[in-house]
Amino acid sequence: MRVLIIGVGAVGSVIAKHLARSEEVSELIIADKSIERAKLVASEIGRKKITLKRVNAADSRKVSSLARNADLLINATLPRYNIPLMKACLEAGTHYIDLASDDTDEQLEFHERFKEAGLTAIICMGEDPGISNILARYGADQLSKTLSIKIRDCESSIIKGMRSHLTPLFSKEVYFSELSESAYIYQNGRIKRLPPLSGYEEYEFPPPIGRLPVYAVSHEEVFTLPRYIKGVRYVDFKLFIPPDVVQILRVLKVLGLLSRKKVRVDGQEISPAKVLYAVLPEPEELIGKVSGYAGVVVEVAGRQGRKPIKQILYTIMSHEKAYKEFGTTATAYLTGTPPAITAQLIANQVIKTRGVVPPEALPPEPLLQKLTEHKITITNLTIQETVIKIKKT
Repeated sequence: MRVLIIGVGAVGSVIAKHLARSEEVSELIIADKSIERAKLVASEIGRKKITLKRVNAADSRKVSSLARNADLLINATLPRYNIPLMKACLEAGTHYIDLASDDTDEQLEFHERFKEAGLTAIICMGEDPGISNILARYGADQLSKTLSIKIRDCESSIIKGMRSHLTPLFSKEVYFSELSESAYIYQNGRIKRLPPLSGYEEYEFPPPIGRLPVYAVSHEEVFTLPRYIKGVRYVDFKLFIPPDVVQILRVLKVLGLLSRKKVRVDGQEISPAKVLYAVLPEPEELIGKVSGYAGVVVEVAGRQGRKPIKQILYTIMSHEKAYKEFGTTATAYLTGTPPAITAQLIANQVIKTRGVVPPEALPPEPLLQKLTEHKITITNLTIQETVIKIKKT
């Protein structure tokens, strides 16, 4: 299979490293708006079967031309390019994977077009969304009735030389959009909108992380899981946000510094948000400078027969381990590994689904097996009344 990766930042480089070693991939096309960055990634993994291209994801004509030379396109850039890249894949007859979404409903509207073309488009296949959806599907499959799904994301990181936790280890644009915009939950058959930074709770993450404050944020799982997991009545997603970040965000919002609307400064127009992104380091610049943990916990509650059951599934990885073993951060590794293994499963036809689907629409076992092979440990706690059974998948 010939694979085209658009964007090779911290996450895209993880995808590229996996696929460069994959027997299923005959050619890997690494495309980025910075040819220097593409060359750096290629130098780290070797130039065998790798082709480098300079491309801006917004250049639909050039992307379409590149897609014609690939069997699969992976969007490792921003979600706002999902729709143009999906259109390019339809035009070129190319399968498609992305890691996150601005609007899952808009993407799912392409389902019939991809299906009729005999193409697979798997959306939201990162860490969360991605691993979180797979764990939710697996947990729901263990129950006869699923009632609720709660997802808790933890990024307990300390960056050398930085006092604040404001700098994210993934896309700055995605991170600040999640924190500054309205949150959503699914409750009793409908999507409910909440104010930003609401839904506060103290959540007990598995060891060695412990209890941390989490807040509801807008996330893709809330919109897709109710579509594909029958009977679920409640879905939410909450993210750990450090207290200092909450305070900083409130100040930035009051000052209008999170706005994407352009303002005139010294005769030039620029959005305040872009200034904020520019003064913060890129995720790939932080590799090797981060300690702490990244992980996601999924609680799937329901019944097995008449018995109330809760499945608690999670994965946690330390940034130190990710750097030592994989040369990246835990966040980048957990986000970049799922699209890479999904590409492999499409190549060897384990995944044969056609059309546009999120991860929970796929059988979870092959994906979980592949994650395990790539040293991502999944733990499953099954809680029934006062009895706790622990097993590792």
